[in-house]
Amino acid sequence: MKKKLALLTFAVVVGLPTSAFANSQYVQYDPTFTEQQKQSWLSEQGLQEVRELKQDGFSLVEPLPHLDEADVEADLIPVTVVEKATDSAQLQQTYLDQSRIPTYWKYSRGKSDIRVAIIDDAIDVNHSEFKNVIYKTTTISGIRKPDDHGTHVAGIVAAAEDGKGTVGVASGVKLIGADVFDGDFASSLDIGDGVLYAIAQGADVINLSLGQYEYDPYMEAAIKKAEAKNITVVGAAGNDGRNKLLFPASMKSVIAVGSVGTLGRASTFSNYGKGLNIMAPGEGVYSTIVGNKYGYLDGTSMATPIVSGVIALAKSKNPFISNSTLRSKLYAAAAKKNGDTTSHYGTGRLNAGMLATIPAPVSKVSVPSVLKPNQPFAFYFDEYSNAKTLTRLYKDGKVVKTFANDYLRNGTHKYSYALKEKGTYKLVFATSSGRHTRVTERVITVK
Repeated sequence: MKKKLALLTFAVVVGLPTSAFANSQYVQYDPTFTEQQKQSWLSEQGLQEVRELKQDGFSLVEPLPHLDEADVEADLIPVTVVEKATDSAQLQQTYLDQSRIPTYWKYSRGKSDIRVAIIDDAIDVNHSEFKNVIYKTTTISGIRKPDDHGTHVAGIVAAAEDGKGTVGVASGVKLIGADVFDGDFASSLDIGDGVLYAIAQGADVINLSLGQYEYDPYMEAAIKKAEAKNITVVGAAGNDGRNKLLFPASMKSVIAVGSVGTLGRASTFSNYGKGLNIMAPGEGVYSTIVGNKYGYLDGTSMATPIVSGVIALAKSKNPFISNSTLRSKLYAAAAKKNGDTTSHYGTGRLNAGMLATIPAPVSKVSVPSVLKPNQPFAFYFDEYSNAKTLTRLYKDGKVVKTFANDYLRNGTHKYSYALKEKGTYKLVFATSSGRHTRVTERVITVK
């Protein structure tokens, strides 16, 4: 994480770009209000609406012209901003082996239907590592200008596997870019809107290598919307060596990531304390930078996308697994050392071995491989998803029998049947939800 909280002092004027939020304020009200009820409530509070925000129940406001801020009765929420501050270091792409990531690429290098959103500054989409990697990008605020920070974070997650330069933790996934920085600053409102954009574009994972120490309800509301859609959010703990996590990493539903060095010790700059979940390499991380180049950066900003990449690999294996199950498996697999404290190391250091514990949507299939004509048989399988599974038997590409096409409870399921004709049959389990489909197949020979 290489972005620090900073407060600007210039005022918002109606018509300025959305990034010109500093020193401005917003309010939260009943989202069920009609427009008339909202305006009546604002007037009663001594406020006028500067602009409506994207989430229901929030508006950017200022006191009525004849009133001072002290006369306003409603709770005014300051719009905070985040400032970039990036350091450099000199090592190599050792973080992959350090977290045992290559060992578990045998499960997946990342599926193209999995999307990771980088809420940051602009990614250099012309970098050779991002050819066919970017799904969509947008600029939430300011004028789009590619920056090293967002480009570096993006490369850690999904730089192409092309035999040159670097390779991402999950090189097969797609990236969604949301540029929320206007120069060196980003407002909490723009970050919240970046999260909303990621949700609208079908993100499976959201990476937030940024933060602030102040709680912000607008960001919180957006992140809760992501959690409700089973989108995993990963956030940076912060780089001030403080016993306090940045927000939104401090949210319970966000995976809070701290940084360790190459020997596995907590980085001196890494924030720690209550709510810290996991540690990942964050010193001398080698990745993409602007201008088709590569470079080294330090920070929890770099540790965070390593975790996001591993989460993307897990979702490539089973995109239907719940966030709570995914987080528990991530934390259970974390590597621990004697003397570690939860305050400084959370559950431990990132270990990609957690990927071995992620079940496929349909797992532990038990079915006879060879049968005789008219021989009754039973097959069993375990379901691990919140999606619909279509279970069918095929012969020569034609459906012989449909056993189920429904949402099955997690657990073991059994079906029975008898095949009359000799030949080769294929038992197919297709689990689907939205754009995600995962297929498991078994062959049965009747002779």
